[in-house]
Amino acid sequence: MKVTSDRIKTVYDKSNAVEHYLSKDRRDSVKIEWEEPFSCFVFKQAIKLFDKTKKDKLRVLDVGSGTGDGYVLLSKLFLEDQEINNYQLDYFGIDISPQMVKTANDLYADENHVKFECTDIRTTNFTEAFDIYLSCGVPYSHLTNEELHKALKMIVTNICKHRSRCAVIVDVLGRYSIEWKPKWGQSRWDYAMSFFESEGHAEPTWMSFYSHEHLKEIMKKVADDVGCPVEKFEFFDRSIIVGRHTSTGQFNPNLPKYRSFINSLLDPLEKTELSQLVFQVELNSAPEHILEFFKKFSGWWNLLVSQAGAILGESIEAELVELPLEVRGFKAEVEKELQQISEKHLYREKVELMLAEVLRKLEATQQPGYGVGHDLFGVMWLDATGL
Repeated sequence: MKVTSDRIKTVYDKSNAVEHYLSKDRRDSVKIEWEEPFSCFVFKQAIKLFDKTKKDKLRVLDVGSGTGDGYVLLSKLFLEDQEINNYQLDYFGIDISPQMVKTANDLYADENHVKFECTDIRTTNFTEAFDIYLSCGVPYSHLTNEELHKALKMIVTNICKHRSRCAVIVDVLGRYSIEWKPKWGQSRWDYAMSFFESEGHAEPTWMSFYSHEHLKEIMKKVADDVGCPVEKFEFFDRSIIVGRHTSTGQFNPNLPKYRSFINSLLDPLEKTELSQLVFQVELNSAPEHILEFFKKFSGWWNLLVSQAGAILGESIEAELVELPLEVRGFKAEVEKELQQISEKHLYREKVELMLAEVLRKLEATQQPGYGVGHDLFGVMWLDATGL
C-alpha cells in the first residue's frame, strides 16, 4: 500500500500528535533514563567521526523533526559531553506536518542557529551541505521500501555533490520487537498510533518494520547507485524489553507490561512485584539468530531479576548462566550498598533502583542491532571527499 504525503499529514494533523509530543506524560521514567540516553549514545557515535576534521560548526539536518526532540537531545549531548562540546550546533529540522513545524518554530524562535521547515523528504532536493543527517522517532518507517530508497538517494546525492564526509542516521521500527510478535511475519502493516489519542479510536497508518539485514541492504544499494564510498555501517537496537507498546498491549495483548514494571522500579513510592519482570514471552517463527538472541538475553535478564529477588527474600527461579562482564557482580554490589543503609525499610527502594539500572545497562550494552527493539538505528558513514 503506497502512502501519500497528504495521507501522512492527515494522520499527524488530525490526531493529537502535537499535544502528545509536548505532553509531560510522554516522558516517563523509561524515556528519560533509558531511551533518551541511548539515542544520545547513537548520535555521539555518528558525531565522533568528525574528531579528526577540527570543525568549529556541526551542521545537522533532522529528518522528521516533529516538535524538535532531536534538537533537545543534541543540545543536551553538546552541553554535557566533553568529547564533542567544542562544536557549535547548526540545526535544521524538516517535517511533513505543518502543525509540527509551526510549533517547533514557535518553541525555538529565540535560537538563531535553529530552524524548521515543512517539507517531504521524498521530494526534497537539498542545496545545503550537512555533516549529520539525523532522524529519531522512526520517521522513515512511514515510507515504503521504495520511498526510503528514494529519500536516502536524495541525501546521498547531496553528500556527493558537496564532496562531504557525513554520517546518516536512519531510525526505523524494529521488525522483531516483542511488542508486535504476532506480526513478525510481515514487514509492513497498519500500525495504529494509539499514543497520539487521549481518548477514542486511533486511526491506523501503514508503517514499515526492518531487520538490520533489510535496512543495510537498502542503505548499501543507495550508496552503490549514487557511487558514494561507504566507510562503515553500524546498527543499534533501542528498547528491547521496554518498548512503549509492552504497556499498551495493543499488538501483543498477552505480553507482560514490562515498561510499566520498569517505571515502577524507578519510582521510590512504588513497590514492584519483581516476579512480574521475568521474561516469559512465547516467540514466533523468526530467523535463528533472532531466536538465539532472545534465548540468551532472557537468561541474563531473568538471572538479574532473580538475584534482586533473593536479596529481598523472594524466590524467583532462573537458569544459572554466565552474565556479561558489564553486569557481572550486580548481587555483590547491591549487598555492599545495603550495608551502608541502617534503616531496613529503605532496602527495597535501593534494590529496585539498582535493578532498574543494571537492566538498563544490560539492554544498552548487549543490544545486537538486529531489529529486536522498538527502534532500530542504522548509521552509515560516507566519505565523498575524494570524488
